[in-house]
Amino acid sequence: MIINKEEVIVRNMKKVWALVLTTAMALSVLSGCSGSQKPEAAAASGSQEQKTEEQKTEGEKTEAAGNSEKETVTLRMWGGVPAEAGPQAACDNFNELYKDKGIQVEYERFVNDDTGNLKLETNLLSGTGVDLYMTYATDVLAKRAGGNMALDLTDLMARDGFDLKQYFGNMAEAYFVDGKPYSIPTKLDQYGIVINKDMFDAAGIEIPTEWTYEEFAETARKLTHGEGQDKVYGMFWNSQQDLTYLFTYLVAQTNGGDPMYLSGTETSFTDPVVVKSVDLINSMMNVDKTSPTHTDSVTQKLSQEGMFLTGKSAMTVGPWMVRSIKDTATYPHDFTTAFAPYPVVEKGQRNYTQGGYGDHLCINPKSENIDAAWEFAKWYATEGMIPVVEGGRVPAANTYNPEEVAKAFLNGAEDHIDLDSAMKILITPADNYAVPSITNHIAEVKKVATEELEKIFIGQQTVEEGMAKAKERADALLK
Repeated sequence: MIINKEEVIVRNMKKVWALVLTTAMALSVLSGCSGSQKPEAAAASGSQEQKTEEQKTEGEKTEAAGNSEKETVTLRMWGGVPAEAGPQAACDNFNELYKDKGIQVEYERFVNDDTGNLKLETNLLSGTGVDLYMTYATDVLAKRAGGNMALDLTDLMARDGFDLKQYFGNMAEAYFVDGKPYSIPTKLDQYGIVINKDMFDAAGIEIPTEWTYEEFAETARKLTHGEGQDKVYGMFWNSQQDLTYLFTYLVAQTNGGDPMYLSGTETSFTDPVVVKSVDLINSMMNVDKTSPTHTDSVTQKLSQEGMFLTGKSAMTVGPWMVRSIKDTATYPHDFTTAFAPYPVVEKGQRNYTQGGYGDHLCINPKSENIDAAWEFAKWYATEGMIPVVEGGRVPAANTYNPEEVAKAFLNGAEDHIDLDSAMKILITPADNYAVPSITNHIAEVKKVATEELEKIFIGQQTVEEGMAKAKERADALLK
């Protein structure tokens, strides 16, 4: 489905973004600005003259005694972002704001990989340790909604008049599961290829604003050099984290928000755009040798930070590492990072911008503190995200000041991020997004794709053989 510009929740922000973009290079002075959301002032009653005990009515005395004995609810919030990259500051702000309202929140980080998600789901199913949590992929959201690990928020939204369309526009409904909201989307996702601008400049290559698969592959060939431990790769695909990135970040540019489906009863695994996307990655890994092989990525436990920020690859697949780019103490580097759109098969074939909503905030249905968790979820989505903006997470809600968001995003990155390309690719709202509409057996379909892609990338079968098998297996699940 296409989400037009006027339907995107940030449609009224265009003029502000244009102003920010034209003045972006002057934002270096912002490094001293605070990126944290300041808690609201204390309640006005605190400044009023207090009654003496003798002046209070019996009802007031009883209420005061009840409040003093009331226990504080402590929520346990799980997320995949390191605490120091914004979540802890957001929780601290909430705790200050709600300290007199009987709600506090503690943050626990889980690693967003198979092991980390299994740990989270084990706690969700046991009913202990988690009140609310982040989900980062739509297939995982569907799995958790169907497995009684995410609360249907319909009743809470109706009770409080919390209308997702009011805050997030029509696109919010694209992330419903079976027509029901099991999460609040908190982040506006916009992605692109991450580029070592210094390497591009040294090779005389301009930062692309549009390119084809062949132009992308040729650029990777030009940037690959050296041997052994000294080799610099043109591209790092990060395949050990998720083999299906190619659907989300390559196929979706042309085919839209359901890149693994032709319909609810048929997959797209033999579609020409899919086959060419798989062939691009396979050729770069195993023919051109311009990217580490999937085997090396898995066995050597390679990471984007370990490859890109150490100068071992000139490009990588996704910009969720903005927080690491800023963290030069942990990841020392002196080059500038820029961003480019993902390539498409042929010129003029781009139909969509890869993006939509992410960081889906869910409530554990087994939580004993659902009302308190709901209070935190509403606050975080609509008020509390400024601390995480500095780590590269742009809020999805239309309740934020866009100028404040831009300043927070760029704060501390003036010497390490190319501001012009960051604004264009990551921050300025796009015209249309590739957003999902099909969730039929999505977890099982993704598992099939992963299994067959792995066999392709380690040389056990050809691209055509593997994708034909994937289609046969996955289509059988959908019948």
